Amino acid sequence: MTIVAFIDKHRIHMTAVMVDKNPNIASMPEGSTHWKCVLRIGSRCMTTHFSRGPAICQEPTAAEVLSCLALEARTIENARSFEEWAQELGYDADSRAAESTFKACQRGAKKLRSLLGATFTECLSAEE
Repeated sequence: MTIVAFIDKHRIHMTAVMVDKNPNIASMPEGSTHWKCVLRIGSRCMTTHFSRGPAICQEPTAAEVLSCLALEARTIENARSFEEWAQELGYDADSRAAESTFKACQRGAKKLRSLLGATFTECLSAEE
């Protein structure tokens, strides 16, 4: 199943508002855009930040945001430790910035699991 089909099947809706920065990213190239996105399924919702480099200026779609969240959640779900996660993604396991990124991904995965409930695993296996 594609991520778009998953979104349609589970009636996921998203709103996005441009914001000044993404609190989870220390630096982005000049001209980047940052968005505060709210994903909704029925009465459940999840707020997340999403950023794009300067080459893409349009508002993100639910498929783009959910694909990104699912990819991050898969990396967290598959890693047995921070060190394994860092090695798999090419981060320095001695880096505080890498650890901060890891923790942000953990929080995002937890929020995504809460939003999706029983369909969390289905989302992680959806293709872009």
